[in-house]
Amino acid sequence: MRRLYSLVVVLFCGLPILCSAQQKDSWLPITDQDKNIKEVPGMPGAKAIQLYYSQYINDNSDNDNAEWDYSRVKILTEAGKDQADVKIIVPDGFHVRDLKVRTVHPDGTIADFTGKAFDKVIFKGNGLTYHEASFTFPDVTVGSIVEYRYKMDYPPNLLPGHEWDLQRELYTVKQEYKLLAYAHGILGVEGMTGLSASYNLPPGMKLKKKSDGYELEAENIPPFQAESFMPPDQPYRYRVTFRYGDQSMASAEKFWRGVGLQQYTGTEEFIGNHKEIREAAAQAIAGESDPEKKLRKLYARAQQVRNLSFERQRTQAEQKKEDLKQNNNVVDVLQHGYGTSKDIALLFAAMARAAGFEAIVALSTDRSERLFEPTVLQEWQLASPIVMVNFNGKQVVLDPGTRFCPFGLLRWNRTATQALLLEKSGGVMVNIPLSSQANGLLERTADVEVATDGTLSGDVTVRYNGYEAMERRLDALQTDEAGRKKKLEEELQGWLPNGSVVKFKDAQPWETADGPLEAHFSIRVPSYASFAGKRLLVPNNLFLTGQKQAFAQQSRKYPVYFRYAFAEIDKVKIKVPPGFSMEDLPQQKDASLPYARYQELIKFEGQEISTRRALLLGQNFFPLDKYQELKDFFNKVEAGDEQQAVLHGGVVSAQK
Repeated sequence: MRRLYSLVVVLFCGLPILCSAQQKDSWLPITDQDKNIKEVPGMPGAKAIQLYYSQYINDNSDNDNAEWDYSRVKILTEAGKDQADVKIIVPDGFHVRDLKVRTVHPDGTIADFTGKAFDKVIFKGNGLTYHEASFTFPDVTVGSIVEYRYKMDYPPNLLPGHEWDLQRELYTVKQEYKLLAYAHGILGVEGMTGLSASYNLPPGMKLKKKSDGYELEAENIPPFQAESFMPPDQPYRYRVTFRYGDQSMASAEKFWRGVGLQQYTGTEEFIGNHKEIREAAAQAIAGESDPEKKLRKLYARAQQVRNLSFERQRTQAEQKKEDLKQNNNVVDVLQHGYGTSKDIALLFAAMARAAGFEAIVALSTDRSERLFEPTVLQEWQLASPIVMVNFNGKQVVLDPGTRFCPFGLLRWNRTATQALLLEKSGGVMVNIPLSSQANGLLERTADVEVATDGTLSGDVTVRYNGYEAMERRLDALQTDEAGRKKKLEEELQGWLPNGSVVKFKDAQPWETADGPLEAHFSIRVPSYASFAGKRLLVPNNLFLTGQKQAFAQQSRKYPVYFRYAFAEIDKVKIKVPPGFSMEDLPQQKDASLPYARYQELIKFEGQEISTRRALLLGQNFFPLDKYQELKDFFNKVEAGDEQQAVLHGGVVSAQK
């Protein structure tokens, strides 16, 4: 009897990863149609085309559970040569076998790949390890057909979930899929119902259910074309997701209740009831009587634990040298002084309970790359724990397992989604609301002056609050001081006119969850102001509209989506050359929607143009029927941001 393996095995590569159900061990014939294709239908200038894509999965073999993948691509332009590099993502315990790779040139000559795929570990954490098997097609030229096939063995006695993604990087002429389903018992699962499928397919296409599994054929599938500022794309792609399970899969509610019960049992065993935790909690609160202050101290103590989930990936040699031990309970976490996000969250829950609080653990869902789909019955949609604490008649939801996450705030990808509340009676899905725009506040202050040749120079201070600070602090963990400097400079350059020169001064503090991150810069913007006779034209707003790209088209195919609600507050003081007086001061601007507000206030005093700008957006997801309304609002924002002050008089220098 086999065990369930809930991870959906999704393979990513430079080319789509495909296989042949009909030709596991030989190449398919290259047809005249293959030879004659010169361009992609409806996509002139496309760099390459997927001629064939197939996958055959056998889950019902006694000793040879595996899949066979086959891919054939034709290179159409010089840019298409990037398809020569292929990367196959392989979960730990899976193995790529019988890899065959070749390049077929337009004259019919063949160059076979005779080397071996390069293997390296690309991720290790939370009990999961992923490898990358990579190779390069030999002698690729424009007009070449590049193809490969391989077998991937699955770990013995495991049943992986599967996902067929019909929309890849390239237009695909033909695709074929087949899944031979497992038909026997599953260890620890009663009332086996077999394989279930959820899918989103093109109109008229049908998933064929067979007595032994599923089949699917597809032709002329265009690549998925994403839009800027759109949600994670998986709900909008053509795809099929499979999972094995028991009778709980008859309904989503029953399934998640069962998952919650299983997770509750494991979580409570890890937390336990330990003297060491009670002592640590008492020491952390140090006689504090105010409940909220107690909770804050416990939260700070948990976040002092070294968080392995936010450190760079270590080699096996480094791990062996450090001798990091596995945590089997919260006492281990406390005594070792390190742990994963999950370990630290459960340590906090244990200490909160030891201090007399009602602390409930929930498994959040993560919308950073995929939106949660409750009808897709896959446990991998659940992320690390968050903790809900009740005190003084209110509830606060906390994220101690995320490094640099302030007390009272969840990381943005855990908001505006759902979480599975772990209770003794089973799991219950609860909604986690979107956080306030105040938690995404960006403040930019500029104190600059315009020279007589139109060059603007001076100082800029950027204050990142809430999410803005947290995300930059987390990003900084992946680089060094020079990398931090470079990233902040490039970000500020992106907010300024083209040709701006930015010099980073300093930024502090990095190693804290509390308070803003504040960065200081000096800037120089050539030709910022322009002259028309004795008139000086000065844009009053230094910073460019960051959301402009979302509304570049008259209409959209997908909703508008921001990571979180946000607020931008800009204060810009521009000193103009002596002798100039205001001829035409830009108009004050004020635009609003029920969920958005834009205001720009401008004044001229003592040779200084002073602008205060505020942009507030209280939602993050906007369906298509809101697009025109939102586009009109941001058009007003752009028009206000592009206003210029007109001054006259003074002495000017000739401009080049």
